[in-house]
Amino acid sequence: MLTKVRFKNFKSFVNEVVINLEPTKSEILKDTNIYNDVLKGCCFYGSNASGKTNALNAITLLLDMLFKNIVNNVQLITIFNNERYMYFEYTFLIDNKEIVYYFEISREWKILKETLTIDGINKMCRLVNSCESFITDKKDYGKDDVNENILFLRTIYFNTGFSGYDELIHWFDFLKNSMYINLAKGKIVNPREENDNIKAYLENYLNKYGTDDINAFFIEFNFPYSIDYIKTQMLESTIFSTFDTRLKFIRKNMADIPYFMESAGNIILLNILPSILTIVKTGGILAIDEFSSGLHNKLEELLIEYVFKHSKNCQLFFVSHSTNLLKTSLLRPDQIYSVDFDEHGSFLRKFSDEKPRESQNLEKMYLSGAFGGIPLYGKNQD
Repeated sequence: MLTKVRFKNFKSFVNEVVINLEPTKSEILKDTNIYNDVLKGCCFYGSNASGKTNALNAITLLLDMLFKNIVNNVQLITIFNNERYMYFEYTFLIDNKEIVYYFEISREWKILKETLTIDGINKMCRLVNSCESFITDKKDYGKDDVNENILFLRTIYFNTGFSGYDELIHWFDFLKNSMYINLAKGKIVNPREENDNIKAYLENYLNKYGTDDINAFFIEFNFPYSIDYIKTQMLESTIFSTFDTRLKFIRKNMADIPYFMESAGNIILLNILPSILTIVKTGGILAIDEFSSGLHNKLEELLIEYVFKHSKNCQLFFVSHSTNLLKTSLLRPDQIYSVDFDEHGSFLRKFSDEKPRESQNLEKMYLSGAFGGIPLYGKNQD
């Protein structure tokens, strides 16, 4: 599981930022929101354009870099200073071993440095286009082997599969199970899927696994409907039958409603449920941007509670404007970050730093400005 992310000069974040998933000593939700002494994720609150999505993207960038192979994406480096590089350090706890992976990228999108350690022991060290590796048969690599625009760990993985290093295999399995969803854009990034359209991901899921798990979820939580889906291979012809008509919502004593005619909120729920049900089973990171898009407050609470209660080796990271989620019956204070933006760029504050008591109302404290991350619309900001 991810225990820490440290980064600098990324998008709106100029100064070094640390997202820490190590829990405080608080007993709040200890049995559900912590696994193996690691928090099962965190969330980000703040005004529009404060940098919430950028904080989430600092976590998911690792998936893009290792599996989607981003090249020459210079807009990721902050425009608020003239420094020539950004850096990231990701710390994971895998098989009770600490894996620390670090890389630096220049404004010209060249990998300047890349290191990997396991329990403090150096396993790979790269400087520009030369690398020393202790996880491959070959030890020394030069410019003919090291692409200046690509992480060399990606190259090692696809060439060797980390043979002989179970903890690295399990680490990449964890990452490959991970997903990033942007509900507002209808986008999903999953290392196991080529298509980044969330509707296409839903269709693939239903073709592979059917509707049983989704309908079981609806039954468990007393939803007033179920779904029915006709797989493409069950049709003699698909000329006059699209996904939008083959997927239907079923309600008692009512006509079936095809997917394209259903409410926006129910469509959003159905789009993200496969990811939630899958990640709870397999483990991995599930990052959701604009989590409050189209979902009722109570449904948001249900989904978050479901992930934390039913998962083990799984972490949920999300951005939301729904302040009703800010309560100690759902989230620990050390799982909540506020995001602000000033002349120095974006910065984070963790709710637990203010040491709120379990009996205190986190939502009211946040809205009163106790944790920051509150817009000052209509007020003098001097």
